[in-house]
Amino acid sequence: MPIYGIYKQLFLGEQFGDKPMSNVGLIILAVLIFVVLAMFYVIRLKTEIDNYEIRMHFFPFVKKRIHWTAIKSAEVLDYGFVGGWGIRLWTKYGTVYNTKGTKGLAIELLNGKKFLIGTQKETELSEFMKKIKR
Repeated sequence: MPIYGIYKQLFLGEQFGDKPMSNVGLIILAVLIFVVLAMFYVIRLKTEIDNYEIRMHFFPFVKKRIHWTAIKSAEVLDYGFVGGWGIRLWTKYGTVYNTKGTKGLAIELLNGKKFLIGTQKETELSEFMKKIKR
């Protein structure tokens, strides 16, 4: 729609709509729409877990590296989140980082901070968590 509006208003010289925006406003709106769409395309949640630490990169927003020695508890659970995806603040799990689904690793640090990292590999994550708890 914004491209058609720009074409009609800037190139054909016709007003776009009953109450047309200024040319600059129309261009700014189009740019904002494309920036939001591009963000959906580039957002990625990558998590790596080994015996030493958890590395989480929610590109382009957050990058965390947490050593197991700083973790009080970690549990794989279905948090049933229906509030959408992305970064959710102030939930009962602390900050939630999720791009899809309702499964994740809920972590509580020794300092009391909580957060949850979403996962699409619940089975693999659960098996790994059982191995490290021994």
